[in-house]
Amino acid sequence: MNPHDFYEAIGASYSNALRRLSDDERISKYLHMFLKDTSFLQVKETIEKKDYTNAFRAIHTLKGLCLNLELTPLAEAASELTEFLRQTPLDTLDEKALNKKYSKVDAEYHKIRTLLE
Repeated sequence: MNPHDFYEAIGASYSNALRRLSDDERISKYLHMFLKDTSFLQVKETIEKKDYTNAFRAIHTLKGLCLNLELTPLAEAASELTEFLRQTPLDTLDEKALNKKYSKVDAEYHKIRTLLE
């Protein structure tokens, strides 16, 4: 799938990605590097372990990566989870609310991954 079609399929701006990364070859290179990044797996593992401090770090890293690659739907979902973890005291954390926000991240991540593989 070419970068234009990919960005259209995920509902993100190809023109913004092109402006940021210069050309399709570079966009493709970085999108395929995204597949090798472990931030999403770290988010999943730390949430499963209820290690919310490290989950925050991992989701914040994933959010930044997504913003740089113009993966807007995933960046927005990651931002919601980041802010939830930033603003919620760990001793009062609502796991149901956390899992709902994580589910959005998971769905967007897998949509992107499926399109890129």
